[in-house]
Amino acid sequence: MSTANHAAGEKTTRQKYLDALHCRPVDGWVWAPNFDYWLHYHTRAGTLPEKYRGMSRNDIVRAVGGAIWNRCWALRTTHDPSVKIRRYATSDGHAVEYETPAGTVREAWRAAENEFATPFMCEHRLKSADDFPAVQYLAEAACHEGQRESVERAAAETGDDGVLVASNFCVPFIQFAKTDAGYLNAYYLLEDEPARVARLLEAYTRSFLRACGELARLPVDIIATTDNMDGRTISPRLFKEHAVPFYREAQKIAHAGGKLLEGHWCGLTETLLGHVPGSGLDVVEAVVTEPMAPVSLAGALDRLRGEVALQGGIPSVLVCEQGGTRDDFERYIAETLLPLKGRKGFVLGMSDNVPPDADFARVEAVAALLEK
Repeated sequence: MSTANHAAGEKTTRQKYLDALHCRPVDGWVWAPNFDYWLHYHTRAGTLPEKYRGMSRNDIVRAVGGAIWNRCWALRTTHDPSVKIRRYATSDGHAVEYETPAGTVREAWRAAENEFATPFMCEHRLKSADDFPAVQYLAEAACHEGQRESVERAAAETGDDGVLVASNFCVPFIQFAKTDAGYLNAYYLLEDEPARVARLLEAYTRSFLRACGELARLPVDIIATTDNMDGRTISPRLFKEHAVPFYREAQKIAHAGGKLLEGHWCGLTETLLGHVPGSGLDVVEAVVTEPMAPVSLAGALDRLRGEVALQGGIPSVLVCEQGGTRDDFERYIAETLLPLKGRKGFVLGMSDNVPPDADFARVEAVAALLEK
């Protein structure tokens, strides 16, 4: 899908991609595979297939016939000098300690199945009500700085073969509930300490909207929130109360800079999709559908009403042997995807990522299967 392959007058891959994200008609398919985790894992482990060694992520996307969804580094977030940060190894992972004038908090990560896999958070910084002052201080002491040179390099690498995505923040409630406290503890704190939670969410809202403003001034196409949205942890009521007002304010900033606002929705979101039109989101990405969630791909698109674009469509389990044979995979392409050709507001992508143990030949086969 190199720009050199486009005949005079034909739209570039980038233009088709943006048309799909704006819910405009597109001739053919926009196929934007996300295999960053697979690539990261096998690069670290030294097990990347020989033919891809030495190739950039973007060139591998080109090699499999895809459009580039380039999540570029666009924002540097630091804290003012009053915050002292100490990072150190633990017996089974690593930890970060934040010392502030209002107190000290710590968070830690533990190794997953091996040293090449992404670690998981095993200790949250907001453990009890006593930690609110320090966490509040951290939220208010955050500083954001756009990284124009980095974005311009990414733009040059991508060319007309795809789009640039910048992400650094999430819905403030998700920052508090998922990252700071952990969902179970967060819901107790929400009931027991509503005033403190409200103050913290207000601080995050101010900070994240400032970050959004920094990104809106950069030459990216999409500003994405890192929500990992999931209806099992956020009900429709909480979504309308906490996510929608933030999305609408962020969308105003994004649109003023000529950007789209995208949400990373990689959980079970069938209870939330119907509330997306009018929420402030322009795109929902990594939406999980059957057989991993109780909603079909066509049903998910129906709920968005052609007003919000969906990027997804290939559940990650289907590129793994555990999810079925290659014949099963090809049948999914033929029976589920091909009937959706030409559907407004649809970018074919991954839900959510290609796992390390995937049969990568299935990813390589998608472009040819779509042509059939």
